[in-house]
Amino acid sequence: MKLPKFNFRKIKGFLNRHRISAIIILVSILTAIGITWFMLARNMSFVAPELKLNPPKETRVEAPLTGELVEPAVAEKRVLAVVIENHPDARPQSGYNDADIVYETLAEGGITRTLALFQSKESKEIGPVRSARDYFIEWLSEFNGVFAHVGGSFTALATISRDKIPDLNQFANGSYYWRSNDRYAPHNVYTTTEKLYAAAKSQNLATTGAPAPFNFKDGASEADRPQAQVVTVDFSGPLFQVVYTYDPKTNTYLRAVSGVAAKDKVTGVQIAPKNVIVMNTSIIPYKNAAGEQAVRIDTASGEGVLFQDGKATVISWSKASRSARTVYRDANGVEIKLNRGQTWIEVAPSDMPPTY
Repeated sequence: MKLPKFNFRKIKGFLNRHRISAIIILVSILTAIGITWFMLARNMSFVAPELKLNPPKETRVEAPLTGELVEPAVAEKRVLAVVIENHPDARPQSGYNDADIVYETLAEGGITRTLALFQSKESKEIGPVRSARDYFIEWLSEFNGVFAHVGGSFTALATISRDKIPDLNQFANGSYYWRSNDRYAPHNVYTTTEKLYAAAKSQNLATTGAPAPFNFKDGASEADRPQAQVVTVDFSGPLFQVVYTYDPKTNTYLRAVSGVAAKDKVTGVQIAPKNVIVMNTSIIPYKNAAGEQAVRIDTASGEGVLFQDGKATVISWSKASRSARTVYRDANGVEIKLNRGQTWIEVAPSDMPPTY
C-alpha cells in the first residue's frame, strides 16, 4: 500500500488563506500545553539525582606541636630549637611566624630572650640568633630538639658538653649561618631551617623524630568569642613589656613589645599566636662559676594563666625531669587543650603575674 503524498504547496496555500485562524489554533495549543505542564509541576516534587562522589582521601596528619594538617613526612621532622634575641637593637626579628612554639623569658640584665621551636614549617630567615642559656636546654629537651645558638653562657656550654645535647653552635658550624650587613654585631647572625637541617646532617645528627604531640581542640566559634581582651606581661620595664591584644575575627592574640606591633622583619606580618601561656616561676639573678651575670629559673613547677578564645584560664604546670614534657592543668586538674596553631609561652617572675 502506498502512503499518501503530502502536497506542501496546497498546505502552504491553505495556511496563507487562513493565517489568522492558524495562529489562533497554534497559540491555543501552546497555551494548553503550558497550563497542563504548570498544573502537573505543582503536584510534582523534584528529586535531585543522588550523586555518589568519592572525595579524595585525606592523607595529611596533625603536626605534633600545632595540630595543623601537614604531610606525614613533615610531622616526622625533628625539632630545631633556635635562640633568638629580643634586645631593642635586634627588633624586628625574623622567623617567629614560622615557629610552632616560642618561649620568652629573662636573661641577665633584665633583657628578655626567646627560644623558637621549628618543626612544621620552613623558615627562610631566622634571627638574630644569640647565645645559649641553660634553662633553654631544659625546655628544648622536652621535644628532643637540636639546639642552634651562637656561643653561650659558661653553664649552658658546660651542660651541652657534659650531657651531649644535640648541638649546632655557630662557633663550630659557621657556614650554616651568616652575618647581615644591615645590623651591627652581635645583633646580625641569621640562619634558615634548611641550613640547620643540613648542619645537623653534617654532624650525623638525626633530622627525623617527631616530638610527642600536644592535645588540641578547635577554636571557639565566632559567636562565642568575646569582643576584647588585652593581656600584659611585664618582665623588667617598658622596653620589654609584652602586650597581646585579642582579635575575635581571627581568634588570635596580636603581639606588641614596648608599645610597638611585633612584625616579621622580612614579611611585615604581625605575630599572632592562637594560644598564649604565662608561666610564673622563680627567676633569681646570680653569678655563675665563671663570674658571669646569670639568672636561675625554676622549670619544675608553678602557676600560670592560659589565654585562648579571648578567655583566661588559671593553670598549674609541672615538669618531672629535663626530658619530660611540661604538663599544664586547669583548676580541676584536667590537662589543657591548645587551639590549633602557634603557641607563645611567657616565663615570667612569680611576682609579675599577667594583667588582663
